[in-house]
Amino acid sequence: MGDAKASRPRYLKAVAASLLLVTISGGLSGCRQEKRPTPPYPAVEWQGSAPSEPIEADPWVIAVRKSLEAQAVAQNVTDFTLPELEASTGLELRTRLSRIPLNDVAQKRRPDIRPGPDPFLPLTAHAGRDPGTGEVHGCVVRWASDTGEIPDELSATGVMFRMEQLAEGQIRIVSVVPLPDLDCSTATPPLALFVPAPEPSDVTDAQDVVRAKKSDVDPL
Repeated sequence: MGDAKASRPRYLKAVAASLLLVTISGGLSGCRQEKRPTPPYPAVEWQGSAPSEPIEADPWVIAVRKSLEAQAVAQNVTDFTLPELEASTGLELRTRLSRIPLNDVAQKRRPDIRPGPDPFLPLTAHAGRDPGTGEVHGCVVRWASDTGEIPDELSATGVMFRMEQLAEGQIRIVSVVPLPDLDCSTATPPLALFVPAPEPSDVTDAQDVVRAKKSDVDPL
């Protein structure tokens, strides 16, 4: 009997500890933040006629346009694991892009929104020196803002997109190099807008920014 009486307090303490652990675990589970649902991928509508110059048929240029579109969508929804982005943009560049909204949130600013892909006027496109590489030179307009509105004035600057072609055939932008000596003062890059138009960002927490990570598309 003495042993039974002595074991009862220990038993009650064990039950109490178990209940406390369950309560704490349940509370933590309830507080765990889930990933925000990603909005549907928007359509793109050209303002006026779509660009039709011969260079637009170049595979390197086609890949640039796909990447610029995916980059803008990813920035608008703060999700840098979109399949469209991973298929068109290298990991290092995706990582750099994901830091932009993170920096905005850290500075208590509203993350920038793009009304459409950055307007781009390609001037030259060619394969690079190394196999599976390429370059596209042209004039680009960076038009991101915290409201997502189209600016009254569009100022283009020179840029070179360094490209790669993966073994599976995908062509991606891997880096962006400014070309300050490229004269874009009279360039008029074609404009395209997202439909529906993106809303101003409501992201205020860094946890709502889905950072870039290595994907199955990236080379080993």
